[in-house]
Amino acid sequence: MHVAPHEKKKIQMLASAMICHIDESSLFEEQVKRSTVTKLTEMAKQEFPKMDFMSSRMEDVFSEPFLKDPSFSKTLKAVGGSSDYDYLAQIVEGSTTNSESERAEKLRKLFSGITKNTAKEDLYWHIKVAMLVTLAQKEGCSYIFMADSSTRQAIKMIAMTSKGRGYSIPFDIGVENDACFPDLAILRPMKDMLSKEIGLYNRFMGFEQYVIPPTDFNTGKPAKTSIERLTEEFITTLDRDFPSTVSTISRTASKLTPLNDMDMSKKCAICSM
Repeated sequence: MHVAPHEKKKIQMLASAMICHIDESSLFEEQVKRSTVTKLTEMAKQEFPKMDFMSSRMEDVFSEPFLKDPSFSKTLKAVGGSSDYDYLAQIVEGSTTNSESERAEKLRKLFSGITKNTAKEDLYWHIKVAMLVTLAQKEGCSYIFMADSSTRQAIKMIAMTSKGRGYSIPFDIGVENDACFPDLAILRPMKDMLSKEIGLYNRFMGFEQYVIPPTDFNTGKPAKTSIERLTEEFITTLDRDFPSTVSTISRTASKLTPLNDMDMSKKCAICSM
């Protein structure tokens, strides 16, 4: 980052930026019907011509660039106590020599073999983050900007605490995470914006035509489908009657800091924490 010297208000600016999209159409047919990648490509060229646009398919996580670490599968094998993650180790092993169609089928087989929706969500998110980090390091990027809103941060905090991942909240929710990956920081500049505020801004500024509804394993599912879906229903319902709910949870989360003696050299192969 650098500061524009001639501006009265000192605003940090980036010398260059890249838009990165993870194509999940192999998992969700809705994205194929909506032509998500095509729309994003056209929008990037028209509205952000100075930025490079990159789209990588999620099944590419089974290709050589993402599984180049020989210790990856060994670390996965060491994860015990869950048939879902034991199944993941079996899928990952020996999967770097397949064609694109075979990798797509392997990805679908991986998620169809996991019985719990909560486990599917966790693995789905960890794969996306791992791919974003790998692509950012490959392109020589110093920062990854995530679009998590304050509402999403509040939901993640309660859900992660319920799942026993309270220790990683400072990394997964904090405004800046520069401890997990060498020479790379994950920033969340929209952490103080409510999802409702973002929606109203898009409407008033005429950006609704660029909004593409996301699709995941919770789309159209009831509240009790998973821990995160239940938490989302709880937070959004409570926030209707008590508007300060999200901001209170977010402020609490922002005060959490990682342990000073945490050994970052030993990481989980799945979540990189």
